[in-house]
Amino acid sequence: MSIANSTLTTNCIQQIRELIIHGELLPGEQIKGEYLKNRLQVGLSPIREALSRLAAGMLVDAVDNVGFRVAKLSRDKVYDAFQTYAKIEALLLRESIEHGDDQWEAQIMACLYRLAKVESRDIKVAYQQWSERNDEFHNALVAGCKLDGLMQIRNNCLLIKDWCYGLAYPNLGEEMVVVNHNEHAKMAELAIARKTDAACAMLYKHTLHSLDAIVTRLQRIGVALK
Repeated sequence: MSIANSTLTTNCIQQIRELIIHGELLPGEQIKGEYLKNRLQVGLSPIREALSRLAAGMLVDAVDNVGFRVAKLSRDKVYDAFQTYAKIEALLLRESIEHGDDQWEAQIMACLYRLAKVESRDIKVAYQQWSERNDEFHNALVAGCKLDGLMQIRNNCLLIKDWCYGLAYPNLGEEMVVVNHNEHAKMAELAIARKTDAACAMLYKHTLHSLDAIVTRLQRIGVALK
């Protein structure tokens, strides 16, 4: 495959992921090549290659005599994905605390400072702005881990998490929210103080805090079946 074709396929993968995560292609829906051809303004060849690669992950299924469809969501699958993500986050944090250096600590504090700008006041903030800074902070917490395999698993889990959030709260990016800063500040404090067990336990619980609400919303709109 040429560099140009490889780049085209990579772009298709990213765009199809976005269509799925933002609910433009729904769980269980057949993915039609002609629709993607018109939507993405590319030929069928890179689309087929992109779907084949996506089928190796958790967002797309290859189905005999059908082609490709968006993976189905179930209550058990959502719980499994979030609990896997929470365990991976805690494990990555444990590795980061063990191996993180001064630069790792400084990055955590820098991201916490930016996050505090939108969390520490009793006022509403745009969810999109908060979400970007929240992601930066959580990425900084686990950045001390140098195990690429674990980071790849985390990236796959993040796709499922973002997918579930996107389906459960389709207009969340446009909403205003009020967020409590104390939990993030405490996690940073525990991590930098190398209080490993307490930091990991807190991060695990923090990662799962919205799981029940997400499952309830997905079931209410008929996305995640029993």
